Order: sequence, then structure tokens, then C-alpha cells
Amino acid sequence: MSDKIFIIYHGRFPSEKAAALFTAKNAEAFSDAGKDVTVLVPRRLGRNRQSYSDYFGIQKNFKTVFLPVIDLFPISFLDKLAFITNFLTFSLSCLFFFFFKASKKDIIYSNESLPLFFISFFFPKIVYEIHDFPKAKRFFYEILLKRIWKIVVTNHWKKTKLMQEFNIPEKKLLYESNAVDLKQFSVNLSQEDARKKLSLPQDKFILTYVGMLKTMGMEKGIDTVFSALKLLDDKFILLLIGGSQSDLDYYKKLSEKEGIKNRIIFAGFVKNSEVPIYLKASDVLLAPFPKNDHYEFYMSPMKIFEYMASSRPIIASDLVSIKEIAGGTAIYVPPSDKTALAGAILGLKDNPALASEMAQKALNQVSDHTWQKRAERIIDFLYNQD
Repeated sequence: MSDKIFIIYHGRFPSEKAAALFTAKNAEAFSDAGKDVTVLVPRRLGRNRQSYSDYFGIQKNFKTVFLPVIDLFPISFLDKLAFITNFLTFSLSCLFFFFFKASKKDIIYSNESLPLFFISFFFPKIVYEIHDFPKAKRFFYEILLKRIWKIVVTNHWKKTKLMQEFNIPEKKLLYESNAVDLKQFSVNLSQEDARKKLSLPQDKFILTYVGMLKTMGMEKGIDTVFSALKLLDDKFILLLIGGSQSDLDYYKKLSEKEGIKNRIIFAGFVKNSEVPIYLKASDVLLAPFPKNDHYEFYMSPMKIFEYMASSRPIIASDLVSIKEIAGGTAIYVPPSDKTALAGAILGLKDNPALASEMAQKALNQVSDHTWQKRAERIIDFLYNQD
């Protein structure tokens, strides 16, 4: 089998999206493990021209190829048509690329269903990493999943459901959650020095959330955090890292309406290489996801791994997907329950020994979930198992 691995990603690259960071980290780790890695992405209009290594703060050890697409995204009222057109033309561009640049011994790896569907009719070594779950378009997925060579799933629920609902044999499936760069989050700074570096107040109890503020238009619990903050005195402030401009504008207006605008720091987009300093400056890290199928069963959020690696206590929604990762290393509260969230925050503030104990337990537990170890396990599954 060839040492070449082609990774397909349909999105702006590099970008602030978690999926773009995941792709970059995955590619870097595969390359570190000795594979010849190429990432295929669409040639979008107005894309970021910065190198992926500078943008994400990672090694420049894999190749990127920008494939031609029809890009209608700049026309705002054509959003749905723009996505369909872009995804279809990108899928066809991938297929033509492989006709000329790949062999049937090469591994083609992606979580993008349509490109893999087309390619599977001509190339055998297709690996589908499923980040969602195929609830709709069952006929399409029945065909695709039968044609796929091997499947990587990011939580146990998806593995079980694929076996039950699509009759996928277990030997074709690998469970492998997301991961973290432990060295990156091992910041040699005190909390006080981290706050000085970021010009954050020393006399406040800082609650921090990292990531997009909405996913696929769905709330991620920021409104619940706002409501909980109103139940706490003004010693508690909220630091929000990430979010699109439209989402930032929305939550700034909401914070003003709720009367807590002065207690929220909207940091906006922060380079991944700088996120560890913000986490080091924090007192408690929040993952306040509401309850729905996507958050409960499908996701394996990278933020939880990063939180665990940062040596800070975590408060998260009581969801299967999060508990599978963090286990007994976080404080869990019912989703969308502002009172329970506020109570958990107060509990950690009043019990610093517990906060320290939880943080250390999280750091110990996450040590097996590095990008390097993840890549090694996936490579073993692809190259050494029948």
C-alpha cells in the first residue's frame, strides 16, 4: 500500500472554523508519522492567503492543493445555491484530480460524503471519518457506506448506530475521538502573568468559552451563560473567544439588552497558538451546549480536549458526547439550566481545592488523546489490520 494519504476538506483553508483546524492537525500528525500527505481544498474567492503553518501555528510538513470550483458565496442571497454548486463542483474537481495524480494504492481520507461517493467508484482505499450521523438521505448513505473501505467514528454512539442501522461490520469501524496538542497547551506562565500579557483584569473571576458561538445556525449555550451571569455578582466576568462577526454582533446586542455588556469581553477570533494563554488566564472553562441530537450524540468537540489540557476546571452540559470524553474530570449541569450553571460556578469559586483537583484529573486523562497518538492508531487500523 502507498504511503500517500490524500485528505479532502470542503471549506476555506486556512480559516477560523474548527473543521479547518481539525484538518490541519490531522494532516500534520499523519505527516509526522511518516506519511506523504496532501490536503485538497476548494479555491474559494477571497480566501486567506496566509500559509496554514503561520495561521494555525503548526509545522509546514504537508502539501495543499486548491482545486477549481464555482464560487457563488459572495452573492449573499444565493447561500443555499452557492453551497450546493460549490460542493458539487469541488467533488468533481477532486475526482478529476485523482484520475491524474493518484494511484489505486493511495489512501483517500475525508469526512466529506459527496466527493468520497464519486471517488469510490474508481479508487478502493476510501476512508470516511464521520463527524455527523446520516439521518437523512438514507438511500445515498446505504450505497456510500457499503462502498467505503474503512470508517473512523469519533464517539461510541455513532459506532453502535452504524452497526445497528446500516449493518456495518465492526472490523470496518474504528472509534477514535478528537485530540489535542499537549505541548501547545502546557503554557509556562502563571495566571497573573497570562492576564498581564492579555491585559485582562487581575481582580475578576474569569469564565471562559472558546469556539464558534453558533454551529450550523444552532445556539451553543451562550444565552444560558448570559442568564447565569446575571445571577452572579459583578466579580464574575465572561470571556468569549471566537465567533463570526455576525454572531459577535448578535451577542453584543443581547448582552446590552440583558444589562451585562460591561461584564463580557468579546475577544473575537484568536489564533489557535494564542488560545492556551487565554485559557491559562481563566478561572473556569465553560462548555454550555444545549440538548439536541447533534450535541448529545454526534459531536466530539476539540474544545473539551483543549480545556482538559489547560489545567483549568471545566463546567459542561450533562451530555453523552461530553461525558464520554471528560468522564469524571468536569462538573456537569443540566443543559440550558442557568441556575444550575451559576451554582456550579459559585461552587468552584468557593472550593479552590476541588477546582485544582478537577483540573489535574482532566490533564492526566487527556494525555492519551494527542494528535500523534491518534494518527498512529488510525494508521495502524488502515495499514496493519485486515
